[in-house]
Amino acid sequence: MLTMVIYDITDNKDRNNLIKKLQHYGLRRIQKSAFIGNVSLSKRNELEGKVGENVSGPKDSIYFVPICHKCRGLTTIFSEDERVLIDDRNYRII
Repeated sequence: MLTMVIYDITDNKDRNNLIKKLQHYGLRRIQKSAFIGNVSLSKRNELEGKVGENVSGPKDSIYFVPICHKCRGLTTIFSEDERVLIDDRNYRII
């Protein structure tokens, strides 16, 4: 399942730990506070169970956003860096 994870974590240690977890599960950074990748439902549930410890401040948040195949086809990316893509056939690049 294609999943985007976006976050706002104030503590540097918590943020760096979260980044390592996301990378360990195969997600790639596409923005400063955004990762994307294909993760099975069981691995996604496992990861979701581990990230709560990285939310320590009242303004901290982590969002897991599933992206279905239809939504991928409706996604438009404005970027000169095509490396942000997982599979460029499923996105409209401008």
